[in-house]
Amino acid sequence: MIVIGSRGSQLALWQARHISALLAELGTETRIEVIKTTGDKITDVPLAQVGGKGLFTKEIEEALLEGKIDLAVHSLKDMPADLPDGLTLAGIPEREDPRDALVGRTLSELKPGHKVGTSSLRRVAQIHALGIGVATEMLRGNLDTRLRKLDEGKYDAIILAAAGLRRLGWEGRIRECIPVETMCPAVGQGALAIETRADDGQAHRLARQLEHAETRIAVTAERALLAVLGGGCQVPIGAYARVDGPSVHLRAIVASPDGARVVQDDIVGSASDAGRIGEQLARRLLDRGAREILAGVYSSPGAQRLPLFGKRIVVTRDRSQAMELAEPLKALGAEPILLPVIEIRAASGPSPLGRAPLDQAITQLDAYDWLIFTSVNGVRYFAEALDRSSADLRSLRAKLCAIGPATRAALEELHLKVDRMPKEYVAESLVEAFAGDDLHGQRILLPRAAVARDLVPAELTKRGATVDVVEAYRTVAPEDTAARAHEVFKRKPDWITFTSSSTVTNFVTAAGRELLDGVRIASIGPITSATLREHGLKIDVEADPHTIGGLVSAITRAAETQR
Repeated sequence: MIVIGSRGSQLALWQARHISALLAELGTETRIEVIKTTGDKITDVPLAQVGGKGLFTKEIEEALLEGKIDLAVHSLKDMPADLPDGLTLAGIPEREDPRDALVGRTLSELKPGHKVGTSSLRRVAQIHALGIGVATEMLRGNLDTRLRKLDEGKYDAIILAAAGLRRLGWEGRIRECIPVETMCPAVGQGALAIETRADDGQAHRLARQLEHAETRIAVTAERALLAVLGGGCQVPIGAYARVDGPSVHLRAIVASPDGARVVQDDIVGSASDAGRIGEQLARRLLDRGAREILAGVYSSPGAQRLPLFGKRIVVTRDRSQAMELAEPLKALGAEPILLPVIEIRAASGPSPLGRAPLDQAITQLDAYDWLIFTSVNGVRYFAEALDRSSADLRSLRAKLCAIGPATRAALEELHLKVDRMPKEYVAESLVEAFAGDDLHGQRILLPRAAVARDLVPAELTKRGATVDVVEAYRTVAPEDTAARAHEVFKRKPDWITFTSSSTVTNFVTAAGRELLDGVRIASIGPITSATLREHGLKIDVEADPHTIGGLVSAITRAAETQR
C-alpha cells in the first residue's frame, strides 16, 4: 500500500487521484492522506504578503520525511527551487496547458476601470504592463470559490491557470487562454510533481515510471532560472520552456509589481543541458535590468519576509568572480560581505612544478585528441593564450570535456562545442565519464591551476592515455587577507562560504580557524568539505549540485529550516 499525501482542495485531490489511477495501472494499491498546509490556513492575505517559500508544501514534506506518507503530489509551480535534504522530485508526468486563462472577459473586452481578480503578483504585473488600465484586486480561495465570486459580480474577469480549469472539467468557463508571449506563465505551471524520499524505495521507483522526459527538461530549465533569480511569491517572475527535438527554448520575464518595468528575454540551447540554459538566461536578465527591479522589490518592507533577510554572509571567492555568488544571496535578502582570500593570476614563466607552458601547448593543439577543462578559470586563461597565438580553432580536431555547467558555458561563449560533461561536477565523475573509452594512444591536454588534485591525470594515464598537464593559472593569497578578515569578523557574520580548497587553506593560514567559531560554514562540494574537515572545521551545509546555484539553495534551505 502506497500512501499519497495531498492538500485537501478540490484540485489537489483531483491531482492525487490522477496519480493514484496511474499507479493502479501499474498494479499498485494506494491511499490518499489529506494534509493541511500553511497556505491553506491563510486565505485572507495576498500570497506576496505571507512570505517564505513552500507555503503549500512544507507540512506535506515533513510528513514525507517522517515516513507518514510514501509520496506527495504537488502542483509543480508551488514547489520551491530547492528541496529539503532527503527528498527528491522522483517523477514529473506530462504537462497540461501551461497558459494563464481569462474567465469572464477576454483581453479585448477589458476596459479601463474593469476589475480583474488574481492573487498572483506575476499576473498583476503583466496585466498592468499591457496598459489596459484595469484595476486588480486580491482573489484567494479554491477554484470553485474564485468562480463563484466572479459570478456574484465582484470582478469583471479573473485570471486562473488553464490547467486547473481543464482538470476539473471547467474548460467551458475559459474565455481566452492568454498566449505565453503576452503573459509568461509561472515556473512549472501546468505540471505535476511527485515527491518522494531520495532512498530508491518502492515509491521512488514507481514515481520514476510516471516520468515524462520532455516535461522534465522544460521544468528543469525553468526551475534553474528561478534558483538563480531567487524569486518567490514576492517577485513577479515568469518562465516557460518548450522542447523542440534536441533543443529547449526558454522564455522568461522579471517585472516590477506595478508592471511599469518588464525585462524579458529568451534563449535556445541543448535540451541535454537544460539547467545551464536556465542559469544563463537568469544572468542575462539580471544584466539587462532585472537586477535593479529585484533590488527595488527587496528594499521594500516586504523584504523582511525574504528567506535570507538580515543574514551577513561572507564570500571568499576571487574578487573578479565574487558577484556570481553575492548577487543571488543579496536577491534573497542577505548582506553579502566580500572577503576574497584568493587571487587568480595567469601563469607566467616556467612553472614551479616543471610543467609545459600553456602558450607552447597551444601551438600543438592538433596533436591532442581531448581537451579537458576542470574550471572556468582554466577556460579563461586558455582563451587568453589562444588570443596570443595564431591557432585556428576551426581546424581543432580534439574533443572537449567540461567538468560542469559553468565551465561548459565558458567554452560555449568561445563558440566551442562541448562533447562531454559528467553527471556530477567532481573529478571522480569526470574520470567515470571516460570509463567506456579506449584511451590507449590518446593524447589529452589538461589546462588547470598550478596546484590541483592529480586524480584526473593519474587515472586517465592508468587507462593508457598520455596526459599533458599544463599550468594555466595560479592562485595566491592576497597580502592583506589576515587584516581584512579580522576587520570583517569584528562583528560576527552569520555564514561564510568556501568554493574551493584554496579558499579554505588561505583563510585558515592567514586568519586562523578560531575566527570561525560561531559562524555557519557553507561548502560548495566534497573536496572543499574534506579540506575543511582536515582543519577541524564543521560543515553546516554542502551544495548539491556542487555549483554556485546549489550553494545558494543549500544556505537558503538551512535558513528557512532555522526560521
